[in-house]
Amino acid sequence: MRQLILFLSKYRNTLLLIVLVAFSLLRHAFKNPVAEHRINRVGFSTIASVQNTLFGWKQYWNLSAVNEELARENAALRAGSYLNKAPAFANAPGYDYLPVQVIEFSFNKSNNHLLLNAGSQDGIEPGMGLVSSEGWVGTVVETSANFSSAIPLLHKKGSIGARIPGKGLGELRWDGNNYQQAKLFDIQREHEPAVGDTVFSFTRASVAPPTIVGWVESARQNEEDLSWVATIRLAHDFSNMSWLYACRIIHKEDLETLSTSEQ
Repeated sequence: MRQLILFLSKYRNTLLLIVLVAFSLLRHAFKNPVAEHRINRVGFSTIASVQNTLFGWKQYWNLSAVNEELARENAALRAGSYLNKAPAFANAPGYDYLPVQVIEFSFNKSNNHLLLNAGSQDGIEPGMGLVSSEGWVGTVVETSANFSSAIPLLHKKGSIGARIPGKGLGELRWDGNNYQQAKLFDIQREHEPAVGDTVFSFTRASVAPPTIVGWVESARQNEEDLSWVATIRLAHDFSNMSWLYACRIIHKEDLETLSTSEQ
């Protein structure tokens, strides 16, 4: 039995590819948009269930490491270390932080992904920001009843607004190379970033509060407009993920009412 489990775990990517190919052929056979949407949801849930089962088998044979990680995360929760203090410019309302387990992720591709063992039944919704005890991670993009997929910062669509307190707002993007670094663009020329400056996320309030992203390692000026481009050492370790936290704003309805009335 153990050999079978190890075999399935070893070749899970191949098995997943077979499932994806079959799903693609089935999807191609349907032209109706409604049917296609339903098939997409079924396919996503099926793939997530397979990954979750394989993940569970792997965890069964590695209980000591899992218990150690859970103990570390519980300690972080009790200490409140996953609640990064907002910088002076932030006026963040209250949030709930929903723990979600990562069952599949990548960090060394041009477009990386996250698969989470929590879905709409757990209160997870598309658009929620994801943070760890270390810092910013990414954003939830799709959910089923029991699973969610997310785009991490290490993705061409994972860029976010980011800010150095007192030095303005810029755009944080990953260039597809080093998973430990990203670039902060478009900092105004009168606000030169200094090595060691702390960088915080700056997203819509409904996504997440300002959360630490990393620290400035170096900076150079753009020759065209003299704006600054800073290299950021990322706070979160994207090569080692087990538990994350989805940010849920407490008074979302009030915020949406205000946003609607201002339009």
